[in-house]
Amino acid sequence: MKLLAVRLAVALSLVLPFSASATFKVGLGIDKGLGVTAQIDNVQLFAGNDGVSADYLFKAGNFEQTAPLSWYLGAGAYMGEHDYGLRMPLGIKFYFARGWELYGQLAPQLEMHDEDHRQNDDEIQFGLSSAIGVRYSF
Repeated sequence: MKLLAVRLAVALSLVLPFSASATFKVGLGIDKGLGVTAQIDNVQLFAGNDGVSADYLFKAGNFEQTAPLSWYLGAGAYMGEHDYGLRMPLGIKFYFARGWELYGQLAPQLEMHDEDHRQNDDEIQFGLSSAIGVRYSF
């Protein structure tokens, strides 16, 4: 739990100085383990018990004007206990109550493992991760 707090503090310290007038969302999710998820404007952060991730959401839109659904596409990076890499999340958000959203995403990723945890001699592998969570907007 102490490691989770350190990861979250580091992730938030990188973004909070730029967020005086930003939209801030925070919640719980499952991405790199179970952890805390936050979104500050177009920056999506996650700190969990298996790692941290940060993504910049560069494209977003709505499915229909009246539907409470939207989509997003981003680019980012992650760091786990034995691996790290780049990823490109594609997600959906469902707004189910005032200020609340449920999100799910798939993220193709370029994985690099530390030397002791490689499955073979390849230093770089492709993978796919998923995430789900709920956030409240302040």
